Amino acid sequence: MAAAGMLAGTVLWLAEVGYHVSIIGRDAEKMSRLTEQVSARLSAVLVDYRDDLCLKEAMRRSIAIHGDFDLIVAWIHSDAADALPCVLSALRRGTDVFHVLGSRANSSGVRNRLTITEDVCYHQVQLGYQVVKGQRRWLTYEEIAGGVVEAIQEKKPLYLVGNETR
Repeated sequence: MAAAGMLAGTVLWLAEVGYHVSIIGRDAEKMSRLTEQVSARLSAVLVDYRDDLCLKEAMRRSIAIHGDFDLIVAWIHSDAADALPCVLSALRRGTDVFHVLGSRANSSGVRNRLTITEDVCYHQVQLGYQVVKGQRRWLTYEEIAGGVVEAIQEKKPLYLVGNETR
């Protein structure tokens, strides 16, 4: 979700390794630029995921066309607090969910606020920072996307990209 920006590299990698990727987002222009790169394996699902009813309907349509989700990568803005619970409610047994968290998020607090059924494999990807010449800096889009790919490959319950901010 919201993968047309910072997670574009992750989306392209998923398509490259054989997934059909449904990109859920609000920015038609960003999504169009991304789907043009690997159009056979990417589907744009243009929806404001802050609207639960619209999100549920968009997910139902995507499942009807492409089948159940095997893997979800969700980086959801804080103004869409109900989006992830909405997504989780639509999943089937065995789906891997990789929830990308910003550097200041409390991973255990986030996890404790979610209702996750036993048949969903929930993982968190916590973003940190890099140190360059003794100075801290934010992660680049490439570092974020690459870190999420590594998290998917390793399937740990919590995967840290970069250095921990606490």
